[in-house]
Amino acid sequence: MTLHVFDVELADIARRRSSTWWLLSRLVIEQPQEPWLGELEAVLAAVDTRAVTPLGAEAAALLTALQAARLSADGPTRLAVDRTSLLAGVLHKKTLPAPYESAALHLDMNSDWVMDVIQCYQDAGLVDFGLELGPPDYLGTELRFMSILAYQEMQAHQAGDCGLAAQWLAMQQHFLETHLLNWVPEHCERLASLAQTPFYKATSTLLSAACQLDQRDLVQVAMRITQPMTDEFVDEVAA
Repeated sequence: MTLHVFDVELADIARRRSSTWWLLSRLVIEQPQEPWLGELEAVLAAVDTRAVTPLGAEAAALLTALQAARLSADGPTRLAVDRTSLLAGVLHKKTLPAPYESAALHLDMNSDWVMDVIQCYQDAGLVDFGLELGPPDYLGTELRFMSILAYQEMQAHQAGDCGLAAQWLAMQQHFLETHLLNWVPEHCERLASLAQTPFYKATSTLLSAACQLDQRDLVQVAMRITQPMTDEFVDEVAA
């Protein structure tokens, strides 16, 4: 099967979005220890961190903080303590809800809002998704879900199925706008203000910026997914 350049370009854009969401989920889920920290440094070192690049400044700040922490004798220990306070769902301060959508929105864990999160997972064919990480509305689980949706969109583009790609794209837009954007940017502001390490302050800033950037990117892709691809569009979204 010969793919149109349009499908190839959109597949690559979806692949990069999926990779970004996966990395963001690991920043939340993973314990800050080796070999993860070394792997993360290698990934960030390969990123275009120029200020003119989308998320470039945020990635540069995270890389600088990571390198400083790895060079410090007590760096990993300080990161572990900070992560537990901010992202583990325990020891959180009264000014910082646990990292769950329901907690951030002051809702019951069995509320309709959380049921919609579960329904979104099931609509994507994922039953008991992220169960090993705890409640379904855990920040790391929601970020990982976005990565999977973008990956499915990529595969649809690679198969030349624009209709299916549009369905996966619509699911991303729904989940991002209904759930992530409804609590993550504000929650990340609190995380950044309470972070005791530059690494987790930079992580919080990157998370918030990525959610807002993806909203703009998804709108652009949705507007053009059934229209001929232009070089200007590819450059703008893929930058």
